[in-house]
Amino acid sequence: MRLALCPLRAAPSLHRDTRGQILVLAALVLVLFIGVGALSVDVGFYLHERQNVQKSVDAGALAGAAFLPDDATGAAAAAVQFTLANDPGLTAADVLVSFRCLVGDRNGDGVPDASDIPAACDPGADASWTVRNGQAVSPCIPASGDKCNVIRVSASNTMRFYLAPVFGNNDGDTGSLNGAACSGACGGPPSAPVDVALVIDRTGSMSSTDMTNARNAAKSLLQIYDPNLQWVALGLLGPSRTGTYCSGANSPAPVMGASSSQYATANWMPIGLTGNGAPVNEAYVDASGVLNPNSLIVKAITCFNSSSTGTNLSTSMKKAKEYLLAPGNGRAGVKKGIIFETDGSPNYSGAGAASDYTCLAAATEATAAKAAGIEVFTIAFGLGSGDKCPDSSGFWNNKPVGNLLAAQATSSTDEGCTAAENADGDHYFCQPKTGDLTSIFQAVAGALAGGARLVSLPE
Repeated sequence: MRLALCPLRAAPSLHRDTRGQILVLAALVLVLFIGVGALSVDVGFYLHERQNVQKSVDAGALAGAAFLPDDATGAAAAAVQFTLANDPGLTAADVLVSFRCLVGDRNGDGVPDASDIPAACDPGADASWTVRNGQAVSPCIPASGDKCNVIRVSASNTMRFYLAPVFGNNDGDTGSLNGAACSGACGGPPSAPVDVALVIDRTGSMSSTDMTNARNAAKSLLQIYDPNLQWVALGLLGPSRTGTYCSGANSPAPVMGASSSQYATANWMPIGLTGNGAPVNEAYVDASGVLNPNSLIVKAITCFNSSSTGTNLSTSMKKAKEYLLAPGNGRAGVKKGIIFETDGSPNYSGAGAASDYTCLAAATEATAAKAAGIEVFTIAFGLGSGDKCPDSSGFWNNKPVGNLLAAQATSSTDEGCTAAENADGDHYFCQPKTGDLTSIFQAVAGALAGGARLVSLPE
């Protein structure tokens, strides 16, 4: 009988022991769930803050790049301002700004392309280059006189955790996150769409060698552009005869120079905007940048001849402006530009009105183009000390033509055709007759259609 009663007395004790174990297990599971919840919530906040910091440095870099290469101080200020504005959790002490020079290694020889320096940027003689994947980058210090086309923004933030402090983790560091943006060609092909009128001087002061130089430069511009993005029109100074074409394989390019008697009916913009979908719907290059010999603009550049109608710097600018703004020519919402090359001062030869052959008239037409939203680049080719404005009175009387071309260009100053002229980041360039126009045309092409964009640096 006693043996039979023992199990009955043990049963309640066993039940109490099992219930205690369940309570312990439930407490452990609850702690585990709280820990997992804390981890999930705080990791989520951590990743969100890293994303915020990354977006902020990218925004800051893009804002700063818009000031490059000519205003590094403004670039740094804008970069910090936009970085902080996009993440209120950051302070100025959390943000670090530095600069780079980014150019191409398009031929893959492991050396920065000389044509990009100093046209795109110039880190000085002591540059330390990292070359990889067709690009080359070097640190760049504006305070030392370097010309920089990339701004790099770094930032990190410390965030306080919400639930993790239960386990002794009060806060976490996002780590340093970087954003870099470049202005201009940036070692690769220009990426922004643009409608551009290229105006080339072919007056009597341009020798056959000079015109060959200009032809090669114009073709090089086409070769770095993309006909899907950049539409290019060709203007010539002086104008072309209507109904008269190049001969042979270059026919029917209508770019033969007009005489003084034909001046009134001549065409200043003989080749309209050319590109895929453009008024002249042709690809001037193939996908690898090889010139299309059947393209009208390529034929025109190859075969235009010399003009004897004098150097009219006003009407050529006016006609380029009017063409770009005419309905049905350019694209709505796309940047418009004029690239204007000349080798001398206005020179009246009896064709047209004498009042058009003054620096005052040329400056007035350029001002009108800029007021219409067109970005103007000017290139002086072999200007000499004797190239003066022929204006008999007023502001431009006997002023150097370099002053005029700088005034015609967008926001530019005349550095006196010294080496500094092509490294100051403005829209006015100067090249001696012994120099190669190709690097200048390429630099202008990149500046006009490059824009500011985020880049991944090869470092």
